[in-house]
Amino acid sequence: MMNRIILIGNGFDLAHGLPTSYKEFIEDYWTQWPQILKSCTSNICFDKLVTFSCRNKDWIWSDLISQWFGDQDSFKPLSARKVINTLKIDTENFTITRTPFFEAINNAVATKNWVDIENEYYQLLKRIVKRETKLYESPQSLDAELEIVKSKLVAYLSEIQKTRIIPELKNEDIRKAIYAPFKAKDISVDGRNAFDEFLTERWEKAQNAESLECKSLLHRFGYNWQFDTYDIQKHIESYDVSKHIERIYSGAVGIHDYFLLPSEILFLNFNYTKTADLYVPKNSYFKINHIHGELDNDKNPVIFGYGDEMDEDYKTISNLNDNSYLTNIKSIRYLETDNYRRLLQFIDSAPYQIYIMGHSCGNSDRTLLNTLFEHKNCVSIKPYYYEWIDENRARADNYIELVQNISRNFNSMQKMRDRVVNKSYCQPLTPVNGQP
Repeated sequence: MMNRIILIGNGFDLAHGLPTSYKEFIEDYWTQWPQILKSCTSNICFDKLVTFSCRNKDWIWSDLISQWFGDQDSFKPLSARKVINTLKIDTENFTITRTPFFEAINNAVATKNWVDIENEYYQLLKRIVKRETKLYESPQSLDAELEIVKSKLVAYLSEIQKTRIIPELKNEDIRKAIYAPFKAKDISVDGRNAFDEFLTERWEKAQNAESLECKSLLHRFGYNWQFDTYDIQKHIESYDVSKHIERIYSGAVGIHDYFLLPSEILFLNFNYTKTADLYVPKNSYFKINHIHGELDNDKNPVIFGYGDEMDEDYKTISNLNDNSYLTNIKSIRYLETDNYRRLLQFIDSAPYQIYIMGHSCGNSDRTLLNTLFEHKNCVSIKPYYYEWIDENRARADNYIELVQNISRNFNSMQKMRDRVVNKSYCQPLTPVNGQP
């Protein structure tokens, strides 16, 4: 056997045109305020994250809305630049104050044009531990703010899932990539023996191409077994197993996909949305693991926090013997369901390749990613990178940045260099302008 894991992150949703990034969530959050202020009858208006205060009794909220948006009846999503301007509003007439955690989130959007909310949480948590801040005396207040942000994020994503995630959103190029046969050039040097064993096993099973097992595999991947079993039988009559394997490594044409199809595919979804489910047909043999929870499933609650036990400061936090500091550590939250255990069972069952589709591989998931990437059964890590047209009208991509992030999830750089597929064998998740 040899399996495949499709590791899905927020970039997967973005590739489908969905505004699900943390930055877009924050920009949308500010867009809600004009409507709130229109119905406000007090000189103070707040929502536990932000407080608007009027200093001038004659000041009218509608004046602020006009100054802020222009047209009161057309509340378009705010850009990051507009968020910056909002942060600076502090005049003789009114002021805007934010909780410390939300301030950090907005400052990240303002200065970097993106934000990792979970990382901002962890950085503040570490400052509390080290007593480097007077903003919080304990983690409970920070956790309360995280819970508010989480609830607003869940509401925001739930609306997107309800109105925009439809079957027509499915991308055929992404579907073909997910279900594609293995490529020998993607397999690590250390994984060659496992790959050879897989090729030999598949070859031996093809001796009886009419068997239920062979037909079942072809059926799972949408092949016409009546036609394909004839081609398979013809192939094994022409080449013995050693010649067959040699041809696969040389990239010979005419080798039926059957010999290289993954035994099983697991969709490991780090998103809260169900865009990934579009690629798992109803009653499919293949499974999806919503490792971070689902928006509409109380039995699989949303996990929102931080997961980097490899960080030196985590050891300090753990040694405090104070459980309040561990409330939103992902490794602990994983135990609320059997998602993590099922993942471990999958990676222990057989060698596997990882496709990275839209996951940044940042530190907020480092503990889990390290488990996947350095496991003895991992034979290949293939990143599907993001591509765009830069200011010089040339193609640009984030392959190197993505590999840099991947490297931080390894203890052994030797394993990293062997297992990560080099760029010449990789491709963008969605090529810019549809051009390969």
